[in-house]
Amino acid sequence: MAGASNSKSARAELLMLVRKIPLGRVALADALAANLDVPPPLVLTILSQLTDDERDLVPWHRVVASGGAIGRGPHRDQQFARLMREGVMVSPAGIVQDLPHVMTFTFDGPTVGNQGCADTLPQPAKPGGRSRGMKSHP
Repeated sequence: MAGASNSKSARAELLMLVRKIPLGRVALADALAANLDVPPPLVLTILSQLTDDERDLVPWHRVVASGGAIGRGPHRDQQFARLMREGVMVSPAGIVQDLPHVMTFTFDGPTVGNQGCADTLPQPAKPGGRSRGMKSHP
């Protein structure tokens, strides 16, 4: 969105982008702000002002500050718990662990709800395969 001067349209577009963050992934508030061409504090302000109903519909908890820090506001414990439930490891200090592997960089996937069926987590490799360098005989 080039030059989001209207805060209502910036809000609507932000919520649409946040709904595209896949389950088990996070996005940086700075990346969302850059995508919308708005200042990063506006992203955090909009998300902090969501109604309870919006919190149920939009996966706001998947947005973290640069460096992977989760929020410090009244919904911090809820954000921590939701991320952990989705398989995103968060330190007791509130920092997303292994950030490069759980961070999403694009927002062009399908729009999904908080519990959306389009959300998928990568499945771990099945045990029993041979590792690299092993011979193909017993």
